[in-house]
Amino acid sequence: MLELRDYQRASINALYEYWGKGGGNGLIVLPTGAGKALVIAKIIEELLSDYPSMRILNVTHAANLVGQNYKEFVGLLPFAPAGIYSAGLKRRDASAQVLFCGIQSVWNKVAQIGEIDLVIVDEAHAISRNSDTQYGKFFEAVREANPDSRVCGTTATDYRMDSGRLTEGDDRLFDDVVYEIGIGDLMEQGYLTRLTSQKTAAKINLKGIGTRGGDYIPGQVAEAAEHIIEEAIAEDMIASADRRAGLFFCTSKENAIHIRDAIRRHGRTCEALTSDNAHEMDRIFTAFKAGELWSIVSVNMITTGTNFPFVDFISLLISTKSAGKLVQILGRGTRNSPGKTDCLVADHGRNLAYHGPIDQIRPREPGKGLGEQPKKLCPPDAPDINGQCGCGELIPISIMTCQCCGYVFPPNEEEKITAKADITPVLSTEKPWHVVSARSFFHHPGKPGKPDSVKVSYLVGMKQVNEWVCCAHTGYPKSKADRWWMMHGGKRPFPRDVLEFLERQAELMDTTEIQLNYERDPKYPDIMAHRVGVAAANDNREPPANDNVDWRAQMDDDIPF
Repeated sequence: MLELRDYQRASINALYEYWGKGGGNGLIVLPTGAGKALVIAKIIEELLSDYPSMRILNVTHAANLVGQNYKEFVGLLPFAPAGIYSAGLKRRDASAQVLFCGIQSVWNKVAQIGEIDLVIVDEAHAISRNSDTQYGKFFEAVREANPDSRVCGTTATDYRMDSGRLTEGDDRLFDDVVYEIGIGDLMEQGYLTRLTSQKTAAKINLKGIGTRGGDYIPGQVAEAAEHIIEEAIAEDMIASADRRAGLFFCTSKENAIHIRDAIRRHGRTCEALTSDNAHEMDRIFTAFKAGELWSIVSVNMITTGTNFPFVDFISLLISTKSAGKLVQILGRGTRNSPGKTDCLVADHGRNLAYHGPIDQIRPREPGKGLGEQPKKLCPPDAPDINGQCGCGELIPISIMTCQCCGYVFPPNEEEKITAKADITPVLSTEKPWHVVSARSFFHHPGKPGKPDSVKVSYLVGMKQVNEWVCCAHTGYPKSKADRWWMMHGGKRPFPRDVLEFLERQAELMDTTEIQLNYERDPKYPDIMAHRVGVAAANDNREPPANDNVDWRAQMDDDIPF
């Protein structure tokens, strides 16, 4: 018998308890990768057991999700009276008691399908509040056919950019969130893979980019991205040197082709997936899963419903104000896979600087930013860059120079994001990064009967932090040493011993930052991760002195290592 995870069982029980107390349309919020398809399948199985004649529809917006949810259910209950109604899957089993549907196929077919007792919506955030949409007309027809019908839903993001939370507002479909667990909680419990950040130097310049429909204008983002693609991919190829598979997200077809070709020039395999070649999706996905492709670059084709647990590198060459879109994209990297310890995120679009860590993202209130254009005060007591104070006039918030007195306002939100250092971590619990001002290698004799190792000493501020690279060992220590060597740009074959490592150290790139964890020992931190490359241009500091000079003498460090 299949045993659910504790949070999956708790979510289902919470829905039953909600209904038992007279609740209406309930919503379950589970992060991407938490097993929503299994939760849906289990709800259907248990309801059929208690109510054998109940008619249930599971509806969603993508054919691949329809197929996944159907397979999950028949795997749980192989002989159930289940069917599919989806033009994309070329099936129209209208009379099945349990029907897995695509909204595009069934929104106007309720009369043909017949009376429905329960509709379970997967990816519920795709439902617009507009009653004229396919979902709106579908639910109206369902209620007309059976006024006692009920709706429940699952989603990873219980909010929409255009209308706020799905359970708020007079025209909401869902009445309450009956259960919710955060992405950070499931990472801590080991059910999801932790996301880590890669500091990026190549970033999309958001200055002057406009907003339409609450998000950046795609064409302007795509044009700005074109200027950084070569530099960004060069960074990503170094950062992802030891990564199994990568997903790259961008805004336009032109961006996608440019990114694909840049990755190929670096010797990696990549395919671009856009609406132009959507018919090749199955071939590309099959090759990706088989390891024949290292990466896919996508334009709105890999956000929901795709399942690649092995992906451990995500690059964002896209900028979005949609918190839901960002969470859905990054969710592609949170599924667990054998040998996968984390998923590295390279954010070239300043998304984390805008939204903050994804485990702390909160949706805006419904209706915020709508109505009369907001105003701002031309400040009479705050000098501008020219030393001139304002006049106290209320002017439109979009005006950057007061038309009454000439006061020059500081940069707007997008310009501030462009100007600030991009140091926002992808998770609020991510350990801090520290700049390395020098790095040295030393021959470290092994204990009796043990091989020697390379002692790597980093200077962080005025503190020395050490780690050991065990290139002469076997097993896990050796594989870890080889990953360290490859991440720092070292060539194959890997060094076989300490002497060869030291002789070939000129192959290695600088260590620019290290991530430190003081939880185990407050005096001697563990080094969690490294950032490599060259110090970013125009950052007003010297590049790290990774030249193996003995800087310890300058610190009166006479410890005899």
